Amino acid sequence: MSIAATPAVFGRSITSDDMKAKASAFWHGYQDGDAVNLYEVKKAVTDRFIKAREIDPSLPVMGPVLDAYDPAMIQKALFDDSFGTEGFSEFLKKARSDLVDSVNEALENLPIKKAFSTDSSLMHTITDKDVTFLFRRVYPLQGLIDVEANLGKIAQWDAIPPNGAGSAYFGPEDPTLVESDMTDYTRTATVKIMYAPGRVTKLAQFAGAAQVPARDMMSIRMLGSMEMVKNLRERRTLGVTSDVTIADTAYSAAGAFEYKGLYELITANTGTPNYVTAGGSVNTWSEIEPLIDESYRRMVQDGLDPNVAICDSKTFNVIRQGMNVFFHSENMKETNWGIKKIVLNMPNGDIPLITDFFMPTTTGATGSMFLLDTAYLKRRVLWPEMYQELAQVNTSKKYVIDAAEVIIDKTDVNGSSSLQGGVFGITLT
Repeated sequence: MSIAATPAVFGRSITSDDMKAKASAFWHGYQDGDAVNLYEVKKAVTDRFIKAREIDPSLPVMGPVLDAYDPAMIQKALFDDSFGTEGFSEFLKKARSDLVDSVNEALENLPIKKAFSTDSSLMHTITDKDVTFLFRRVYPLQGLIDVEANLGKIAQWDAIPPNGAGSAYFGPEDPTLVESDMTDYTRTATVKIMYAPGRVTKLAQFAGAAQVPARDMMSIRMLGSMEMVKNLRERRTLGVTSDVTIADTAYSAAGAFEYKGLYELITANTGTPNYVTAGGSVNTWSEIEPLIDESYRRMVQDGLDPNVAICDSKTFNVIRQGMNVFFHSENMKETNWGIKKIVLNMPNGDIPLITDFFMPTTTGATGSMFLLDTAYLKRRVLWPEMYQELAQVNTSKKYVIDAAEVIIDKTDVNGSSSLQGGVFGITLT
């Protein structure tokens, strides 16, 4: 009896024509670069795929995998102080109820049966109400970066640097006017594909159905695959170890089939960066604070408006403890959804500081903090997490969950000039 799966990985690109066809099927009616609420789009596309199979049952068994919550709620939690613990609690109750009902209703209308019967099924993440695995972890960073549609293999955008809009000057009453050029750049990034394949043997399917209570083993196996895709996305967005089986991460450059993460994008600016590298032993709040201030100053000077800070768990604790000593109070706010934040009071307004447990925490000068203006960070999506049934070559049911996307930083006009900030090289013990 087996419910085997390969850990989520980035893989070799498929042909441009195949990518375009899959993207067109998902992004029907959207234009390249459109800002979207992917959570709502997935639900609409699911209905469209179901209706298409009702008309033509020969279509492949595939469709988007629904998220367990709207990632926009993470942004609401961080930026809306009125939406605290009580708001999250009520939201989660409603999300669990509404999504279970809507997914079950969609499955009842499918012209196929569940995985433990002789037919396979388009499974969604919360079909089995008994699986508590769904809400085990929230991935904050991927909820903070807005999604844009991408209809091709290449993401393309235009940018003008802070000092590239031309010149202006004082002159005499009868001047000799000299025009100046606007400096513009066209940037591109290649979409990369994530895969999480799996299979469930026939014995596992029937044995699961015979349990009390009965278990849909295909659905449970897919829950794990879906979790690993999100795990992989969070790691690669940060720019850390992509192997989802390794807990102790380190910053790493993107592989041949991976996209660059924030750390690699930001630190590629070695000319006039907005990030600060801590020198010597920097491991107290009084030492970290002026470095944050300096990075913030540089970003604002370039016209950015930092709105969130993300750090590793050890650095978070150093800041929390240091601020508590100074203010003689508990400054960390916690929701029952697992998101903890410290509010940093900055000249242009408060900035929430949160922790991401995928950031490196090994002893040494490895502590770090990202200071971000998320208005310029986008996740360009060719297609989101999609379930697809694979050809059956034995009694096992095989599937793959894949997604195609890339993270882009619109402040980076030439590949080595990101204006995002942060503090790196904090000493951890």
